[in-house]
Amino acid sequence: MRRNCLLAGLLLLVVCIARGQEQKLSLDEYLGLIREFHPLARQAGLNTERAMLVRRQAIGGFDPKLEVEAERKTFTGKEYYNYLVPQVKIPVWYGIDLKASYTSYKGEYVNPENKVPADGLASIGLKVPLGKGLFLDERRAALKQASVFQAQAKVEQQQALNNLFLSAVQVYLEWTNAWLNTQVYQDAVALSRLRAEGTRSLFQNGDKPAIDTIEASVVLQSREQRLQEYQMLLTNKKNELASFLWLEDLSPVDPAKLSAFPDTTLIQAAAPDSLLRKNHNDAVLSNLDVQSSELKIDQLDIERRLKLEEVKPDISVDVALLNAGKNPMRNIDSDYWRQNQKIGLNVSLPLTFTKQRASYSLSKLKIREAEYSLSEKKNTVALKWNNYLNEYSTINELLKLNKRIQQNNKLLLQGEELKFRLGDSSMFMINSREQKVLETQEKLYDLYTKRSKIIQTLRWLTNDL
Repeated sequence: MRRNCLLAGLLLLVVCIARGQEQKLSLDEYLGLIREFHPLARQAGLNTERAMLVRRQAIGGFDPKLEVEAERKTFTGKEYYNYLVPQVKIPVWYGIDLKASYTSYKGEYVNPENKVPADGLASIGLKVPLGKGLFLDERRAALKQASVFQAQAKVEQQQALNNLFLSAVQVYLEWTNAWLNTQVYQDAVALSRLRAEGTRSLFQNGDKPAIDTIEASVVLQSREQRLQEYQMLLTNKKNELASFLWLEDLSPVDPAKLSAFPDTTLIQAAAPDSLLRKNHNDAVLSNLDVQSSELKIDQLDIERRLKLEEVKPDISVDVALLNAGKNPMRNIDSDYWRQNQKIGLNVSLPLTFTKQRASYSLSKLKIREAEYSLSEKKNTVALKWNNYLNEYSTINELLKLNKRIQQNNKLLLQGEELKFRLGDSSMFMINSREQKVLETQEKLYDLYTKRSKIIQTLRWLTNDL
C-alpha cells in the first residue's frame, strides 16, 4: 500500500500540468511506474496467481471423499431389504487409499453374503497399488507438474516484465538522445540568429558585403531546419514514452500533460564490471528463456514417468479389518485380525500394451524435441552475448576516437575565431568549423545511446533488468 502511494505521488510529479514546469524523470522512476501500473505488468502478475490455483487444484486430488450408498425395497407389505453403506476414502501419497465404512443391512430377503450383525458392520482398511500407479499416479503427477508450473510461472512473469522493460528503456534512451540534440541545436540556432543579426547590422553600416548576410541566413535556416527535425523526433519519442505510463485506473497518460526531461547522465554511464566479467555460460544459465525451456522439459519428464506407469499391469490389493458395531478398532488383537478380515486382489492388463507403449514413446519424443529446442536457445543466447560484448567494446573505442575528434574540432573552431578577429579568416570558415563540431556532437550522442542500449540488452539477457 505504501509503495502504491509513493508511486502514485511520483506519477503526479511526472504528469505535471502546473504551468509547464518540467520534472526530471529518472530511469528507475520510469520503470517503477511501469512495473506498478502498466497493463502488461499487471497481466504478468496473473501468471503467479494462476499457478497457485493450478497447484491448489492438484492438491484437491488428495481431498477425502465421502460416499453413501443406500437402497430399500418393500413389496406387498414385506421389507425385502434395507441397507445403508457410508464410506470415507482418504487418498495419501504413493497411491494408497485409506478406507473406512459402516454397513447396515436388514430385511427378510437378504443375500447371505450381505448379512451383517444386528448393530451393523464397521471396517477400516486400505487399497495399495502394486503395479500401475505404485511409483507415480495421476494425482501425484498433477501435483508435481503444478509445482514445476509455479516455478515456470515466476520465470515467465519476470520474462514478460523484462521484455516490457527492455522496450521501455530503449524508448527512454532514444528520448534522451533526441532531447540532448534538441538542446544542442537550440543553442546553435540562438548563436546563428545572433550572428545573422550582427552581420546584417554590419552590412547596413557598410562594413560587410551582402554575400555575408546571405551566408549567415543560410546557416541559420539550415540549423533551424535541423532543430525542427529534432523537435519533431523529440515529440514522437515523448509520445512513445508516455505510451508506457498508465494511471492506477488503467487509463493511459496524456502525452500533452507529460512535462518531464530525462536524466542525461544515464547514457554516459559505462557497463558495470560485474556485468562485463560474465561470460556466455553465465548468460545462458541466467537467461529466462533458457530457464523456462528447462522447466518445460521437467514437466515433460513427469508426463513420461506417468506414461511409463501405464505400461504396467493394474494390480491392487484391498485389505480391511472387520468389526461388529460402529467402531472398527474395538477389541483388536492379533487373533482378532486373523479371524475378522477381508482381503481382495484386483488384476487388469491389456494383452499387448500397444497403446500404452506408443504413448510412452511419444512422451520421450516430446522430450527430445524440447531438448533440441533448448540447445538451440542456449547457442542463440551465447551468440548474442558474444556479439553484444564485441559491439560494446567497439563502440567504446569509437567513443574515445570521437571524443578526440570533437576536441580537435573545437580547437580548430577556436583557432578560426582567433584568425577571424585578426582579419585572416571568413564567416564561411567559422560556420564550417561550427558545423563539424555539431556533427561530431551528434555522433557522440548517437554512440552513447547505442552503448547504453547494448548495456541494457546485456542486462536483459542475464535477467538483470
